[in-house]
Amino acid sequence: MVKIILLLTLSLSFAVLPANAQSWTTQDSTKTDGAQRLERYELVIGSALVFSLEDYVGYNLVKRNNSAPISYRILEGTIQTAISYFLYKTCGLSSAISFNLMWWTWNDDLAYYGWANVINPSGAWENRSNYGLRDPEPYWAWWTPIGLLRPKNSLIARSALFAQAAVGFSVSIGILW
Repeated sequence: MVKIILLLTLSLSFAVLPANAQSWTTQDSTKTDGAQRLERYELVIGSALVFSLEDYVGYNLVKRNNSAPISYRILEGTIQTAISYFLYKTCGLSSAISFNLMWWTWNDDLAYYGWANVINPSGAWENRSNYGLRDPEPYWAWWTPIGLLRPKNSLIARSALFAQAAVGFSVSIGILW
């Protein structure tokens, strides 16, 4: 069921993008190429940080037994789709692809844990002393490229997820160049 929702979310994310996009980036004759590139970086990275903050706050508000209801995951997919559409309309197709690639390669999850460290609330919320990166081998990243290559619920080395995130971030930034 979760894999179906993931596939629907990804499909919907790109269904709103026209198939006949004329270019990968928008052209604004009043801006230099460097200014346009910097704006794309700012918007994509900023959007990823906002999305991870929404995930951190939203998940911790609705979680029960370290799990979120399916309605939250649907809302999260809708927000991801809206951000993708915003990036597409503002900066072009490459920005929407870059944003989703960051999410898919676990960068938004790393930012989620970054928010847990920065905000550091007490109580049941994930914080510096109580968060998922303390597990030596997470299993919940099944939807990432590494996770999809493994049996569901199998352990994934944390170092592999960090490497995947680094490669995903590098490729995402390269797409924006």
